[in-house]
Amino acid sequence: MGTGKEELAALKCSSCGGGLVKSSQTYYDKEEEENVTVPLAKCVQCGKDYDRQTAEYYLVFAEKFNFDKDSTLFSLGLKGTINNIEYEIIGRLRYQEEEEYDKCTWDEWVAVSADGVFHYFVEEDGEIWSYDEYIPESIDMESDKNAILFENKKISKSSSYIGRIVLIEGELPWQPEIGEPCTCYDFKKDGFHYTIEQSEDEVSITRGEKFTHGQLLSAFSIDAYKKKYENTIKKRAVYGRKSSIYAAAACISIMVSIFSCFSTKEIKGVMGRKQVLTVNVPFEENGSKAYQSQVLWGPFEIPEGNRLYDVSFSVDENIQRLNLEWQSFRFMLISEKRLLDQTGDRINDPVELNNTFDEIDALEEPLEAYIITADFWDEEGRDSDGYWHESDTSYSSDFVLDEAGKYYAYMELYSENPRSPEAVSIAILMVKGYRYYMIIFAVFVILFLINKSKSKSYNELPFEMADR
Repeated sequence: MGTGKEELAALKCSSCGGGLVKSSQTYYDKEEEENVTVPLAKCVQCGKDYDRQTAEYYLVFAEKFNFDKDSTLFSLGLKGTINNIEYEIIGRLRYQEEEEYDKCTWDEWVAVSADGVFHYFVEEDGEIWSYDEYIPESIDMESDKNAILFENKKISKSSSYIGRIVLIEGELPWQPEIGEPCTCYDFKKDGFHYTIEQSEDEVSITRGEKFTHGQLLSAFSIDAYKKKYENTIKKRAVYGRKSSIYAAAACISIMVSIFSCFSTKEIKGVMGRKQVLTVNVPFEENGSKAYQSQVLWGPFEIPEGNRLYDVSFSVDENIQRLNLEWQSFRFMLISEKRLLDQTGDRINDPVELNNTFDEIDALEEPLEAYIITADFWDEEGRDSDGYWHESDTSYSSDFVLDEAGKYYAYMELYSENPRSPEAVSIAILMVKGYRYYMIIFAVFVILFLINKSKSKSYNELPFEMADR
């Protein structure tokens, strides 16, 4: 029946007989706190609007709800045997949930046996349910305005939803109409699934159970899809096994990462020997006065190359607090060999060292094996919430050191006010690469999610099939 002459004739305004077209309306949604645009059917002659509660709306937007009507396991005239009873598919109704603007449909296929007994197959979201008509021992839909009493089980009326017919096919024993509403209640009782459908004229009750696509392909002898079904099941199983492997690998990597966080080894003697090269030398920066100090620590032994190290810096407030001021620094890790190449046998001469570090940025080859710049600060102020005071007096970073050996730590300190070079402490830790394990963990999680999704969604069939 679909879109016959009766439906085409209905594509007229009930008020003036004018033509109907697709339209929309924009309004402000208080819950979403934004403007929302919703579809409407509109009369081109008198301007009357038709919304989701009207049959005209579903006639105008029929294509939106039925573009995939051929993506289904069933077809009219199909014959099959369920529970030793042979049925023939004689019709289909497609419903759209009234509450939804986007497509939210399900198909109800009507089948009949040789004895005239009706049976219903419902396709929704890749699942198929088989329903028989059911006469309950007792049902009371009127006494309680909030609930239905069904065989001593209370069904809340607030759980109902409204389906609107958007497609009619086949020769049905009654005369449904496009846009016709039906109030539905779905619930489970004693291991069975029940549906109560209430229209203006009658109440129907069905009881059913879920079937797999494989069961129905066999029941209706649909050989054309069996190979694709088997391939789909096999592929989903493969993806499922892969997802389990990746999940286990992700768990292992996160455990190794956690263990690595507690597997650090401090490099001894980093601050054991110190040469203060300059202290609070004044200079101008952007029209403001600032101070520079230079300190060299070392040498100290770093025992392993090609390893991950963590270097941390902090203000030692036992020596001098950072009080509403800033201090920045540039840190360099320099191998003893490179520094000797640059200074010769005068590595302990402050004058030679000063000259070397004054020209460090002009060297053709970098002197340092690792370099970093960062800031400490302490600030206060007022805003709409009142007084605030914030500070950042520590910093850390990690790096991979290629070669083991003896190293020096060189630091240039710049400050708003004169500060003691002693007030900054440095620590270097040899750590296991927990950050790399975290990257590996993330990769495994992504692979797990991809394969888990494919284990549910992979499909060679021309219609949707949910995970079993």
